Amino acid sequence: MRATTVAIAFLLVCLAAFALVSTYFVAQSLAQTRLRLEDRSQAAAQVVATNAGWLAQVANQTLRRIDAVLGPAMSSDPAILKAAVEGLPAEVDVYIIDAEANTLFATVPGAEAISVADREYFKTLRDGRAFYTSGQMVSRLTGENIFVFAKQVRRQGQFAGAIMVSFDDTVLRNFWSSLDLEPGSAVSLFRRDGLLMARYPAVEGPVNLAAHALIAEHLPKEEFGTYFSDASPIDDVPRVVSFRAVPGTEILALASIATNRTWQTLRGAVIAVTLIAAPIVLGLIAGGIWVVRLLRRDAKRHAELELANETNVLLFREIHHRVKNNLQSVQSLVRMQDMPTGAKIDLQSRLSAMAAMHEHIYRHDRYEDIDAHDLVPVVVNEVVQAYGADVELRYDIAHVAVDRDHITPLSLLLSELVTNALKYGQVDERRGIIAVTLHDLGGGRCNLVVADNGPGIGPVPETPTSMGLRLIRGVVSQMGGTYRFVADIGTRFEAELALSIGGHSARQ
Repeated sequence: MRATTVAIAFLLVCLAAFALVSTYFVAQSLAQTRLRLEDRSQAAAQVVATNAGWLAQVANQTLRRIDAVLGPAMSSDPAILKAAVEGLPAEVDVYIIDAEANTLFATVPGAEAISVADREYFKTLRDGRAFYTSGQMVSRLTGENIFVFAKQVRRQGQFAGAIMVSFDDTVLRNFWSSLDLEPGSAVSLFRRDGLLMARYPAVEGPVNLAAHALIAEHLPKEEFGTYFSDASPIDDVPRVVSFRAVPGTEILALASIATNRTWQTLRGAVIAVTLIAAPIVLGLIAGGIWVVRLLRRDAKRHAELELANETNVLLFREIHHRVKNNLQSVQSLVRMQDMPTGAKIDLQSRLSAMAAMHEHIYRHDRYEDIDAHDLVPVVVNEVVQAYGADVELRYDIAHVAVDRDHITPLSLLLSELVTNALKYGQVDERRGIIAVTLHDLGGGRCNLVVADNGPGIGPVPETPTSMGLRLIRGVVSQMGGTYRFVADIGTRFEAELALSIGGHSARQ
């Protein structure tokens, strides 16, 4: 009887221990899943806020530039106005109206037949406000959901009209598709007063969250944050919501990740583990419980390592993605600046090369080294595309690794060499040819040749004075190499370079 009692007691203790251990791991899984959802939502909100800030900057600069172009007499010359809006993204439309709400100019055909006298943005500007950001509205021309940035135009102290820059909601669809969110997730832009500006997936009709906890409770306390919503006020879907105010604007960026699928997966995993583990614990409770604990402990450590690795990869990917987006934003700003065409194209080609490099890195998830066979054509093609030149490109690139310390210098060198070939290598009606060769010399070093069929560069001074040649000299020196220019039916650049840290010590 005593032995039975002890056995039963031991069994009950083991069952209790199993229940406690199971509860602990379920709680940890819930906490980790919740944390992962919050982290993903916060990262997505940051991306949306960054892009929303770019939209606001594009709109603000466009509004001010057009106001300046209109001049004191409110010129409606189409040639002047079309030049002022040239280069804007495809999702952007511009409207200019006078004080009676008559359309003077628009990038959308048929706008002259539509009156905007009853639109809130026109009435607000007419009543004295300098700038206005609208909520979501339906375009009377296209039937699409749009939101508007508007600026009051004053002449001689009087209200003379308004300028509007509108975006359709496809811009948010682009944000959403780049974030790889779960089905049912959404990205949104709201005004700080709670009025919806745009959302993907789109919703019909106006939405105002002025009385919702987001606007009434969370936003007054902090400019960014995260909370779990059991039911969305728009479609009743449970989500984790991260919001971030865009500095200097009235815009609030939201990223809402649907949680149903994640919680269902977690519940399924918990049920499956319970069904498998319970018979084993009941049959082998004397010795099996220790094995289960060891296995679970090992699994937890492995999961933590996997999670840490995935987090690091995600962070690296996000960094390179943001750098690429920022470089593209700088390109857009440069494109709109009033500066010499040659300098603008040179700057855009360098930015394009750097953006292409960062995009290639994060798309291939290679952060230690990258294959020159894949990298070189991407950088060269981006520079040629930025110039819009019709040249024949020839590649002979070996499969050789370029480490992370040499990717940027190599990309800069290629950008400068190809830029020079495009600028100075095409002087007649012959189609230009640019040949790029990179051969592996072993030991982390390579032989790089960039040649064109132009008129030749002529003598190159031992101490270059131009910025381009100084840049080439500096980059080659940074890569532990030597170079020379050869006049051979065009200009031929030859260099021996290091593609890794070890390549510097292997230099002959």
